[in-house]
Amino acid sequence: MNRYISLLLVLLCASVLLNLYLLFIIPKQHLFTQLQVLDNKVKIKQNGSSEAMLNWDLTDQLAKKTPATLYKRSLDDNASLNKPVNNRAELLAQADVWFRDKNFVALGTFLQGYLKQYPQDIEFLLIEAKLKVETTLLSDAIAHYYDLLRKPMTVTQQSEIELHIKQLSKSTIQQLKSNYSWDILAVFVEPLLQLEPSNRLYILSLALAYAELFQEGLMENVLASLDFDDPDAQHIRKIILSQQMISTNEHDIDETTTHTGLSIPLKQFGDQYVVEAILSGNPVALLIDTGASVTAVSKQYFETLDNRYKTKYLGRFSIGTAGGSIMASMYEFQELSIYHVSVKNLPVVILPMQGIENADGLLGMNFLREIDFKIDQRQSVMVIK
Repeated sequence: MNRYISLLLVLLCASVLLNLYLLFIIPKQHLFTQLQVLDNKVKIKQNGSSEAMLNWDLTDQLAKKTPATLYKRSLDDNASLNKPVNNRAELLAQADVWFRDKNFVALGTFLQGYLKQYPQDIEFLLIEAKLKVETTLLSDAIAHYYDLLRKPMTVTQQSEIELHIKQLSKSTIQQLKSNYSWDILAVFVEPLLQLEPSNRLYILSLALAYAELFQEGLMENVLASLDFDDPDAQHIRKIILSQQMISTNEHDIDETTTHTGLSIPLKQFGDQYVVEAILSGNPVALLIDTGASVTAVSKQYFETLDNRYKTKYLGRFSIGTAGGSIMASMYEFQELSIYHVSVKNLPVVILPMQGIENADGLLGMNFLREIDFKIDQRQSVMVIK
């Protein structure tokens, strides 16, 4: 009898333990997150809710722990869980630091990931616009500001963008005008006029560039949007007429006329001539090129200069070369001198010119236009009055 009672007690204890197990252990296991590792990726599944996945490549995690990728990882985590960014202020501050330190690669990587998840965040879009000013064609950067005006924003933000457009376009146009960079000016203004066809500054600037380039038909097409009697339009038309008169007079000049003045020795290489000059205190050998609208130096030469000589960054422009149009940076240098002749605040384009031998760059018309000179090929000298 005692043996049956003992057996019943054992069965009763087993039943109680089984019920406790079913009551507490298994439900708790279902509440915990289940981890499944597939193809080196981690999937996180939460019981009774939508699936949240972290594509966590462990090899990439170890190899690329840069600030940009870590911030991008944080964004990916928030977006994958459908949560708002909880450290937005920190991200905004970090983006400002990258821009201030000119760490454009890290900033670009971060913004690409952030704006993919939050494409309407206007403060980060404004940072992206500033980045484009530094890294893309200046006309494209201004066009990006125009695109931003279509997005929802505050009145203050809209005013800020409109001010950026006005300041960038006005200062750049004035700089290119003052240095006779007419072809660069035309390429710069053309897309802007398409974005704002009634902008008077764009109309007059593009018409002026065409007039200086002897493109009378294009000039008239641009001026057609203004009254024919508009005084500024009439002034630009007179430029074409005066240039035609100058061209006729120069044709009538006796080519045997002797020029007296300062003779500057040149180095001749075939049919090309190189002159020694001083660019903001640095010796530079420049190939005389009357077909170049703007003076240029090679990237290799530019990189040898101390930063204190690179006085002002003007932007990136589309520059016409013998091999076609390229995008190049332009800097304003304090001074370019050839003996006693100097031009101050001269824009200089930085070009990859490995193909030019025996010279550091090109002496363009934005310098040559400031002097009265003649090349004496027989004596290999430049005569400057």
